[in-house]
Amino acid sequence: MARDLTFTCPLPNGVHARPASALEEVARNFTAEVVLLNERTGQTADAKSILSIVAADIRFHDACRLRVSGGDEDRAMAVLESFVRETFAHCDDEPAGTAAPNGDLRLPPMLSRAGAVLRRGNPVVSGIGLGRLVRAHGFRIPSHLPTDGACDPGAEMAKIDHALSELLTWYDRRMGNLGRCLETELLGAHRSLARDAEFRQVMARAIGENRRTAAGAIADAEAHFSALFGASKNLLLRERTLDIEDICRHLLQLVYGRDGELEKVTLIEDSLVFGESLTPGQFLALDRNFLKGLVLADAGITSHTVILARSFGVPTLVGVLGVPGGLVEGAEAVVDADLGALVTELNNSARRYYALEQSRLAGRRDRLLRHSQRPGGTCDGHRLEVAANISTLEEAVAAFAAGAEGIGLFRSEMLFLDRHTPPSEEDQFRVFKGVLAAADGRPVLFRTVDIGGDKPLDYLQLPHEPNPFLGYRALRIYPEFEVFFRTHIRALVRASGWGKMKLMLPMVSTVEEMRWARQIVAGEQAACAAAGQPFDSSLAIGAMIEVPSAGFMIAELAREADFFSIGSNDLLQYFMAADRANSKVAALYDPLQPAFLRFLRTIVEAARRQDRWIGLCGEMGGQTRLLPLLVGLDLDEISATTPAIPALKAGLAGLNRALCHELLLRAEACATAGEVAALLKDFATGSRAPLFSPDLILSEVEAETKEEAIKQAVDLLYVHDRLDQPRAVEEAVWEREAAYSTGFGHGFAIPHCKSAAVLSNSLVFLRLRQPVHWGSLDDQPVGVVILLAIRDADGADAHMKVFAKLARQVMHEEVRETIAKEKDSAALCAFLHHKLGL
Repeated sequence: MARDLTFTCPLPNGVHARPASALEEVARNFTAEVVLLNERTGQTADAKSILSIVAADIRFHDACRLRVSGGDEDRAMAVLESFVRETFAHCDDEPAGTAAPNGDLRLPPMLSRAGAVLRRGNPVVSGIGLGRLVRAHGFRIPSHLPTDGACDPGAEMAKIDHALSELLTWYDRRMGNLGRCLETELLGAHRSLARDAEFRQVMARAIGENRRTAAGAIADAEAHFSALFGASKNLLLRERTLDIEDICRHLLQLVYGRDGELEKVTLIEDSLVFGESLTPGQFLALDRNFLKGLVLADAGITSHTVILARSFGVPTLVGVLGVPGGLVEGAEAVVDADLGALVTELNNSARRYYALEQSRLAGRRDRLLRHSQRPGGTCDGHRLEVAANISTLEEAVAAFAAGAEGIGLFRSEMLFLDRHTPPSEEDQFRVFKGVLAAADGRPVLFRTVDIGGDKPLDYLQLPHEPNPFLGYRALRIYPEFEVFFRTHIRALVRASGWGKMKLMLPMVSTVEEMRWARQIVAGEQAACAAAGQPFDSSLAIGAMIEVPSAGFMIAELAREADFFSIGSNDLLQYFMAADRANSKVAALYDPLQPAFLRFLRTIVEAARRQDRWIGLCGEMGGQTRLLPLLVGLDLDEISATTPAIPALKAGLAGLNRALCHELLLRAEACATAGEVAALLKDFATGSRAPLFSPDLILSEVEAETKEEAIKQAVDLLYVHDRLDQPRAVEEAVWEREAAYSTGFGHGFAIPHCKSAAVLSNSLVFLRLRQPVHWGSLDDQPVGVVILLAIRDADGADAHMKVFAKLARQVMHEEVRETIAKEKDSAALCAFLHHKLGL
């Protein structure tokens, strides 16, 4: 007898390809028929077909019904009910919405006077790229391949079936070689679509009913599903048309070999690729050494191509008018995805502007890189190691290149996901050994497999739970699956002899759990010793502090744990009783809650009393705005994602430990998270840096115009992290410049502003190689530019007070001569400190 399950679609983006794939993965495990009904439209779908599910056009809050009938319907219904209740709502990690609207282009003065042609676009990946325009073409069957009049429909279908089999094998092999990464997830989605019964059926009908050739059938499938997805009101589904195109491109090539290859995009110099669209496969085939930007007429922030571009940092504009028809291949252009424009017909002024933009960005990168290669620490000498959170061997290499001083969290469970059987001991050993080799003597903290909760493993058949995050997960499941756990530990113990390993147990809540786990480790160490296998007999075993009970029993746990690491994500959600995936309680899930900060300090101080090393991983460790609080906690290490490491190290170098500790105490005394945020903002924009310093003094500066000089002065502040929005500060300077010229006379100009984008009050000194026209009071060209930038948080008179002091001093010939001629920047700073009394 058929069984029904009714539910409301919980996905804000509706049921697009990714959640459809998740449902199909569950349904296909049963012989029972599983039918999905969209009660809003009356459309039904085979739940074992992603494409059929997608065609049902299920939107947020649509009423739905699953009907299960067949031999194993009871078991199927139990699993599907659990999936719908616990997992389905979390299958969509795509952001809703579209790219930001174009809005009005507010051009910087130097660019607005350049006279280049600008086409507006929606910036979906920030950055600036310069290169020659290269066109990418869409899907079209080569003219030499026949599409109609198949003489032997059976033979044509056999070609399709053989190619589909090859395609699925290729996906499996490629995914296995890549390891876990964004490209693997993309290929997995493509594999699911390619094996879909509906995809094959469309091609079979084209051949059987319309006598289409294999090429014609592939073209029909591409057109059919592109139209199906493209007609959807769901943005995410519309953007999956490129995935269908990719699959059909690949399939065509497998059927016809080189004759089926579509036109490729070949890059031989710095290039900007433009076209109606670009598939993920086309993107991955591009030489990224030469790919400097993308300009697409049709793509959105959730398309897989844009997601890939973001992961590789390729500046991208979408929705650009006049693309592709209005562009000339080979022409020089700029993708300015910070401004939101494609710039063509470049002249000398525009080239100079973008040369300065490239110099600004490179200067900031170089500064961060210099910090990234130094040990993490504050300006007063307090050491704080900065490590990386990773999941794969490939990520380890990138992390150390970015300046990671170790691996603060290796998520070993990623080896166990998306598989039908657990990885073997040898598979695990090879990965663990490889990560330690990449570390080259630096510490690597391996978290033992953290499964359950949001990471179920089908092959362990964990029971359904009403609240899995508070249930049977991580360390708690190890005793039941002791053989599984021992294999995992044995691989780790064997690898420990190949580097500086630390072993961490997740979800510790009692001393008994730690004791049991240590006995397992000791047993596997003894087994390795008996077998003559090398291992680290002094292997450190620690506890992850993510359950509040563990935070209140550090002294007791220290008898079993060699170190501690605070898992800030889970600890915060358990401490605040606020599910971090629930947007309705997002305001509670805030690391700035004063009670949480007090709890963190309690944990760290307890670990210090037990003479135990303590670090912190999770999202909190990767936020530069929280660095002062983390320094104040007196941690040994913070761990973050690889891209965050250079900025964290640079931020640390500008902090003082004593001031950070004082800030933490003030934050703990606050009543609300909002009050703490205000404290942090005031601290971040405070006068931590001196008003001027030698690195803000430049000589022999090349500038052809007043606009160019002001831009270079503002850019210098950005490079040295004294402001975070250079264009906002430049606009503020020009607002005053529009009211009256800041050409002071005697060859000096003092442009100035007050802005919320200024982080530290600053004076920049530029000595120009050739004076420029400024519109000065005495009509003399300007050879010395002194830019004054004051933060908005200071009092209303702070700006003019500093400006007045500076103007009075510049009235003196002795001061002007010293500023213009003193070659030693440090000596000039000392002279100005004396004269200005600041």
